[in-house]
Amino acid sequence: MLKPQSISRRFRAFTTYVRRNRPFLGKVFKQYAWNTVHVRLVKRTRVVEPLSAIFYVTHRCNLACHYCTQKYPDILSQEVSTEKTLELLRLIRPQVGSLYLTGGEPLVRADIEEITREARELRFSTILHTNGKLLDRHEKILDDIQSLVISLDSVNEGRFDSVTQSAPGTTRRILDNIVRYGRYMRDTSRPMTINCVIDQRTVNDVYQVMEFCREHDFIFSCCSALKNDLTQYQLLEHAPYQRLVEHILDSKRKKHLKINGSPEELEYILRFKDFDCYPTLFARIYPNGDVYYPCVPLKTVGGNLFETSSFKEIYRRAREKYGDIPHCQGRCHLYSNITSHFYVHKFWNLAREYK
Repeated sequence: MLKPQSISRRFRAFTTYVRRNRPFLGKVFKQYAWNTVHVRLVKRTRVVEPLSAIFYVTHRCNLACHYCTQKYPDILSQEVSTEKTLELLRLIRPQVGSLYLTGGEPLVRADIEEITREARELRFSTILHTNGKLLDRHEKILDDIQSLVISLDSVNEGRFDSVTQSAPGTTRRILDNIVRYGRYMRDTSRPMTINCVIDQRTVNDVYQVMEFCREHDFIFSCCSALKNDLTQYQLLEHAPYQRLVEHILDSKRKKHLKINGSPEELEYILRFKDFDCYPTLFARIYPNGDVYYPCVPLKTVGGNLFETSSFKEIYRRAREKYGDIPHCQGRCHLYSNITSHFYVHKFWNLAREYK
């Protein structure tokens, strides 16, 4: 039974969190109510209002991970000038307050510090996803973001150099940057996440990545690698993968380390359960301002923000042109896609996890 002091401390922490995040929480609950009525009850549409924007600032990358789908996308989007990119951020901000910067590799852009500075001045809550190799050349961006995500599939230098098709020493530099700047994020009370993409050749390396996260107090996040934008269901027949999944779930249940997602959400992600996808929850924007509808794997662009500045209008026109979001039964088990399912159908499961 909780002591009165503990209850009081938790209540104060909760009220402080609500006070600091009132606009975001208001939007979350307003959207949850809209989803409940229009998506689950009335069933007018599967198109939901964006809660966050995923901005692919470039397709260029300084690594060549064999499973990557973004370095050479089916629909190539050219980068625009720095000023146009900043204008794009200004178009996005009135519609969403959360920004996820990814690529390609964002840090290969010479103007990335200007981009993150503008995001800070616009008061975005910004998450930066990087491979970490160039962090030591762009330290200033860490003061512009609220959360840092670094990709790491193995701490075995030879193996990860092979996965990324990089010169010897690349993994050592990435690991050094992770430890150095992960400590800085932690010391400034901001989350630091290691994102691990699992495929058959790196299954046994994931245990070491998890231990690395535990030792340094990082958050561990994971999903399986896609092949041609599709889930690799054959992994379910791979005994070492099954043992790894059970280890991850057991570690989550026993709180051996911090792991992104609820236990049930991880079951969907790692055991490839069918789910209903609501991809517009995370508006996906390419470097030139193209907005995908409904998602990148289906290779259809709904519109461009420089031509139509409203996500709502882009999605409305795209729905008229392409139809509603198809029931694809979760053909790509990506973290964000499964989160969209939980957001609409199992909202309180997420609420318990992120309280």
